[in-house]
Amino acid sequence: MNKIIWERMIPLKKADESFDLIFWQEQSSDMRFRVTFDMLKDFYRLKKGKINAPSFRLQRSIENIKQARG
Repeated sequence: MNKIIWERMIPLKKADESFDLIFWQEQSSDMRFRVTFDMLKDFYRLKKGKINAPSFRLQRSIENIKQARG
């Protein structure tokens, strides 16, 4: 697998989110999920020292979804 290295150097005054947006849109859904999960694991290790399994899950704020009929 060929690795692509992304980089951009600009003054902080001119920084915007366009580079990040383009970078993440180029990544597969699997890669974005894997990186997000790795960041969550790092966060829990830094804050709590270990992963608390019951709280280490996706937020479930939607109970059901119905399709609108038109």
